Amino acid sequence: MWWVDLAILADGLDEWTPTDENIARLVDREDYWLNSEYRSWITDPDDPEVQAEKTRQKLLGVKPPEQPQLWPVAVRPPALQQQLVQAAAQAAEKIAKPSRKKITITEFLRMRGN
Repeated sequence: MWWVDLAILADGLDEWTPTDENIARLVDREDYWLNSEYRSWITDPDDPEVQAEKTRQKLLGVKPPEQPQLWPVAVRPPALQQQLVQAAAQAAEKIAKPSRKKITITEFLRMRGN
C-alpha cells in the first residue's frame, strides 16, 4: 500500500512548497486526461444508448462546463487535501444543477426527427 506511505510522508512535511503544489496539480491534470482518454476509447459513438443519451442531454439543454472539473487526486498534506476536495465538491454541485431550458413543441418535434 504505497499510497499510505506517501500520505504519511506528505503529512510529515515541514512545509508544502509551491513546487510541490505545482507537481500535485500536474498529477491532477494527468489523471483527468487519462480518464477522459479512456472514456473516449471505450465509448462507441454509434451505440444507440450513447446516441439516446446525447439526444436527452440536448433536449434538457445540458452542456459541458466551461472548465474541466479537476478533482485533487495527488497526495497532499491532509488539511490542504480536505480543503481542495471541499472546493471541488462545491464546484461540482454548481455544475450538476443545469438551468432548465424550456423548448417549444416545434423544437421538440424537430429534435425527434418529425
